[in-house]
Amino acid sequence: MTNKNRGMFLETIINKSISFFWENNLAFIEKKGLPITFASIKKQNNKFILENSIISRKSTVDYIGMLNGKFICFEAKTSNEDKFILKNIKQHQLEYLILMQSHGAIAFFVFYFSKQNEFYKVDPMYIDSELKKNKKSLHFKEIKENSIKIELNFPGVLNLLQ
Repeated sequence: MTNKNRGMFLETIINKSISFFWENNLAFIEKKGLPITFASIKKQNNKFILENSIISRKSTVDYIGMLNGKFICFEAKTSNEDKFILKNIKQHQLEYLILMQSHGAIAFFVFYFSKQNEFYKVDPMYIDSELKKNKKSLHFKEIKENSIKIELNFPGVLNLLQ
């Protein structure tokens, strides 16, 4: 699996899940887009041509929304190994989740381990504490022991609201 497509399975499952939440009035979560700026936009043959695009600033996290009157935000990460490499977490994403959590939000990482086919809700404070110990990676067993397993229920909905 290429690095580019590594997280597509997890993203597809999450997107299906949040659609289910919307349709059933359970939670209102959206996938955030990248903040992209275009140097010029031209109209040609009734089509818009976007030129010289750049990511204008760092994005925060993948998903934001509301759950029972509380702000919810999370970042999705996939590992194809028996461990999760911590450099795959961007510092500004970790800081954002910790900040939101400190203000009462529901904030977490969703880790998917493809070898084990298991999903986990991981507290950003746990990640932060492990980084402060200069850890470079977290083994699957560590995540399993220090996080909440998320079940994939029929019809392919990840129980993110537990």
